[in-house]
Amino acid sequence: MSDPRPASYRDALGVAEFRALFTAEVASLLGDQIAAVGLAVLLYQRTGSALVSALGYAAVYLPWTVGGPLLAALADRMPARRVLVGGDLVRAALIGLAALPVMPLPVLASLVFAAALLAPPFEAAGSALLPQILDGDRYAVATSVRNAVHQFSQLAGFIGGGALVAVISPHGALAVDAATFAASAALLRRGLRHRPPASGPARRRHLLRETVVGIRIVARDRALSGPLLLGIVGAAYTIVPEAIAPAYARSLGHGPRAVGLIMAAAAGGTVAGNLLLGRFVGPRLRRRLMWPMALAGVLPLTAVALHPGLVLSLTLFALAGACSSFQVAANTVFAQAAPAGARGRVFGVAMTGMYTGQAVAILAAGAAAQLLPPGTVVAGAAVLGGAAVLALGPSVGTRRPRHAAAVTGLPVRPVAMGTAEGAC
Repeated sequence: MSDPRPASYRDALGVAEFRALFTAEVASLLGDQIAAVGLAVLLYQRTGSALVSALGYAAVYLPWTVGGPLLAALADRMPARRVLVGGDLVRAALIGLAALPVMPLPVLASLVFAAALLAPPFEAAGSALLPQILDGDRYAVATSVRNAVHQFSQLAGFIGGGALVAVISPHGALAVDAATFAASAALLRRGLRHRPPASGPARRRHLLRETVVGIRIVARDRALSGPLLLGIVGAAYTIVPEAIAPAYARSLGHGPRAVGLIMAAAAGGTVAGNLLLGRFVGPRLRRRLMWPMALAGVLPLTAVALHPGLVLSLTLFALAGACSSFQVAANTVFAQAAPAGARGRVFGVAMTGMYTGQAVAILAAGAAAQLLPPGTVVAGAAVLGGAAVLALGPSVGTRRPRHAAAVTGLPVRPVAMGTAEGAC
């Protein structure tokens, strides 16, 4: 049987609810990247400590690594639109307060952290909602364009954020972020229709117990844990050049401009790979390419051990980023096995794994670069990543979902192939 025709961007963007969700996400992503620059500059200006500045940026990881699955479980208890709109409105208020120049530093930090705590339920609710908005291969195409826009927003936000902060001040950058949250809330309120929560009152348990159930669902079902682990490994080894970009640039005899190029190279490759894979490769072939692409992504990074110059290094990083577009297929395979009654919790576990994996990779690479040449660190991370991909095996993502009712006690309504938010 021939591979079905892949859906087009028009097929996905033709759905009004997805357009609203997508537009709101773009606005919020740009605001977040601008705010990240503003917050880093603000903390450095006030304390003179690069460590404090880095910890402020790392605050976005803390809610996920500490309590992501627990917080994401809330997404199953309330209607998705309420979680999304309410989360954006509260974050607009918190970041708006943090933008006030008179705000003491401890209070500012508390406000930013409180806003970050709303990310797990917000993102889990969006992930759980998307399968209900898009069906068939339209989801995979939507995932590819969303991933590409996410990477592009990082590039545009970081590059433009530095220039904007110089003009409107770090506090102004935080105010811009607050405005994007408010705009996102308005778009979601108007563009999404009301749907009942996935977990009705009759099926609710203690929040902590529901969180544990979500973890067990993923851990016990290879159709969920396989593509998720592949996604975590791929994200971890790909982020290492970005994590030690200053040291790598210095080892090549270059300065800050090269740092930006190194950080942008993998993201640029990912943008191109996501768009090509999602738009021009059919769903069956995309799924078959998932594991080979994850393995192929380590090859350009191992070549860094040969000490290439800057231009060749950027090319290698871009190739690794292009291979990381296998995440589109991993997202889709993961979605197929996600039980509808626990979607928010399952995606919360997945996103927690992704954030935690990248955070660990960043910290480990930074520590290793204190002792080893940066090129050796990049190549070593690639070797470890390749070993992990090989250990997962080429069959990852090919198993049929198990009957999750035995784990959850909930009726199973499997999602059609290629219809859920990218957990990976």
